[in-house]
Amino acid sequence: MQMIQAVENYKNGSTGQLSGISIGLMFLGSVARVFTSFQETGDMTLILTFIVSSLCNGILLTQVPTPHL
Repeated sequence: MQMIQAVENYKNGSTGQLSGISIGLMFLGSVARVFTSFQETGDMTLILTFIVSSLCNGILLTQVPTPHL
């Protein structure tokens, strides 16, 4: 789903209503899952799944514009 959203954001040239806080929390959560899965299970398939999820969330996070202070 994240890659579909990323492609649509690219096509539209905007993230629209996408919340930077939500995407940031999703990214941090998926990164945390990589580390906890590594420590708890060691299952490389599960770990690779969470790595791909983290990368997709990272792509979305880079698309969110930073606020001008």
